[in-house]
Amino acid sequence: MTQMRTIESVPFAKDLAAVLASPGTDAMRVAEDFFGLADLFKENTRLARAATDPARSVADKQGLLSGAFGSHVTAATMSVANAVVADHWSHPADVADALEVLGILGVLNAAGAHDSLDQVREELFQVRYFLAHNREVRVRLSDKSKGNSHERGDLATKLFGERISVWTMRLVRRAVGRSNHGRLLHNLRRYAQWAATMQDRLFVTVATASPMSDAQVERLRTILTKRYGTPVDLAISVDPELIGGFRLRAGMTAIDASLASRISAARDAIAS
Repeated sequence: MTQMRTIESVPFAKDLAAVLASPGTDAMRVAEDFFGLADLFKENTRLARAATDPARSVADKQGLLSGAFGSHVTAATMSVANAVVADHWSHPADVADALEVLGILGVLNAAGAHDSLDQVREELFQVRYFLAHNREVRVRLSDKSKGNSHERGDLATKLFGERISVWTMRLVRRAVGRSNHGRLLHNLRRYAQWAATMQDRLFVTVATASPMSDAQVERLRTILTKRYGTPVDLAISVDPELIGGFRLRAGMTAIDASLASRISAARDAIAS
């Protein structure tokens, strides 16, 4: 099985990794549990407030969870959910987001258990690339006024279901069903980045005005690996609107060395 590391920047990722490491734990079942909890907390504001109320004891909040969900989710899920409600939350709505992320990481752990994180990461980028270059489809999948989450998810399944793995399809359906308009591409990239991080690799996206040769790709990979001190996964796309140069994103670092950006900056300078 692929050796995976915990994404320490993600809240409760360590708790999730610990329970998924237990023999016999079904990571996909745990992921579905967290997706269900995330939906319930998002739709039921009273539940979210009660589970995060600082005036209530931790034992009381955990008892609330156990009574409401204990018979519907796995013991592994409940263990992590107890850690979630035991924490301090300034905004109850943030709990749903945290549970959503735990569901995504659960799917990625399931893929990793089948040595398929590389495949999932590549498929996520390919889906993202397709949507980035097909605006009409992207809008249809991410516009919540165009149908409910299940309808848009079913459309995504029709488009990609026979071309990608079950793990990637689950992530795509979740992104389509829960992404606000304009956030779909961001979320797909975030999932791919987490997959790379779990393998101790840096996920770098590069957009160029024209295709790069194999030699150029390897030279860029070598430069980035040396700079960041870790293996690099490159996801390269072509965007003619850049005119020349490139745009690069590596973790929290973004570099815009495109000719289009320079032209825009020059226009702004002249206008001022």
